[in-house]
Amino acid sequence: MSLSKETIDKLADALLFEVIDYINSSPKKSNFLYEVVGDAVCDKLGNTNPDGSCSFDGSKLIPAIVDKIDVMIIPNNMPSDPADL
Repeated sequence: MSLSKETIDKLADALLFEVIDYINSSPKKSNFLYEVVGDAVCDKLGNTNPDGSCSFDGSKLIPAIVDKIDVMIIPNNMPSDPADL
């Protein structure tokens, strides 16, 4: 069964805020942030091994950086009619 573009758009609009809330409250978001910050620190300090792993012990630095970052997933546009929320 194939859904029309209109149906997909309506479903996306209906689920948007619930999905955003789910992502923002998920521990996976935090795990992702730690991983990406770790990759960035390793890259910026030049400690990336040939296999892609990092030879830098960021056990204190990475959490210190993550504590200074707040990442929120938000909609990239809002419905023009507040009644549609």
